[in-house]
Amino acid sequence: MSEKANSLKSTSTLRKNIKKISCFTVLFTGIFLTCASFFGILWAGGWIQDAVCSVVLEDSYIYEKINCSENLVSSTTDDGGVIDIEFPEGVESTEELITTIIEETSPAVVTVAVSSLTFDINQGYVDQQSGIGSGFVVDSDGLIVTNQHVVSDENGEYSVFLPGEQEAIPVQNIYRDNVNDLALLKIDKSGLKSLKLGDSGKLKRGNLVIAIGNPFGDLEGTATVGYVTGLNRDVSASSGFFGSVTHYEGVIQTDAAINPGNSGGPLINSQGEIIGVNFATTQGADNISFAIPINRVKMQLEVFKKEGRFPQPYIGISYSQRTVILKDKVITGAVVISVEKYGPADKGGVERGDIIMKMDGKDLAEFSLQNIIQSAKVGDSIDLEIYRAGETVKFKVVVGDKGE
Repeated sequence: MSEKANSLKSTSTLRKNIKKISCFTVLFTGIFLTCASFFGILWAGGWIQDAVCSVVLEDSYIYEKINCSENLVSSTTDDGGVIDIEFPEGVESTEELITTIIEETSPAVVTVAVSSLTFDINQGYVDQQSGIGSGFVVDSDGLIVTNQHVVSDENGEYSVFLPGEQEAIPVQNIYRDNVNDLALLKIDKSGLKSLKLGDSGKLKRGNLVIAIGNPFGDLEGTATVGYVTGLNRDVSASSGFFGSVTHYEGVIQTDAAINPGNSGGPLINSQGEIIGVNFATTQGADNISFAIPINRVKMQLEVFKKEGRFPQPYIGISYSQRTVILKDKVITGAVVISVEKYGPADKGGVERGDIIMKMDGKDLAEFSLQNIIQSAKVGDSIDLEIYRAGETVKFKVVVGDKGE
């Protein structure tokens, strides 16, 4: 083939390639502009922002840059629909909503104090009431909820200060629930303003919450605002520098600041309902605090009003709920470390070394054993499915009352 023919062939090929590239460029540009317009419409409508905010972590760069926090005043129902917060009449902003809730609920938040002898140069030793924690009224006839660790000294003399009042009201009776770190105080006072108890089972991460209490015992009515940042957390809390460590399961995590003295105060939702009892914060980390779900309180109050006491459901075992790797299988459950002699589990046939896989029909790979027990009533018969020596066996255990 001549040199001239080769040159013509190369020119023709080049023209074809340029034509193909031009067509591809036009097609790509068209697709890009169409997609950009489509996603622009979605972004303007807020759909992309909602989708991204629902999956990214709250402490991530993306979460901050696309202003996810602006969407947190709405909550999603179980059926996937979105419901807006129902603002009280005349309230038109989130700020007004928060200030209204604080103003309306603070009169029911009290200071829990303990009596102590202090030396005065003029009077000598005098009896003085010092604030040590918070609480809230759940019955207008003088029933107050707080944490058990706030009133843990059974020989202590406790009293309550109502908001804005200087006179201490002596606590007549204390009903303690050591397992859930709850206590019910009875004072001789009627006509008190009480708070409505919500449903902690409906909580979602991102729900707006308000913590009210008395930090350091004297900063009455302090309110902090945040969000639910975690659910069903398992935490260990100490009652003091040399105090015993208690393990709690299934508690609420929030970034609303909870300081010493806030213990026992309410965690309130955007409807002005209590959804938790504040009890602990984390040292060495910012904005990580915890609250006991209010549904546990509601169950205890229901029994208290019938029987006049706080029951403490238990089955009499110590355990470690974790995943166990065996030779031929992997099991997630509660490994029984010890069994209380003559306790409910011992009477039901449970032995040390058993792995409880299911309790009351609930798989312990998904549910907390402690939550299941605390949700039961004293006297209930609960089915246990246990892995023992290569076999699956079933037992029935009658829930006992640790307080008896």
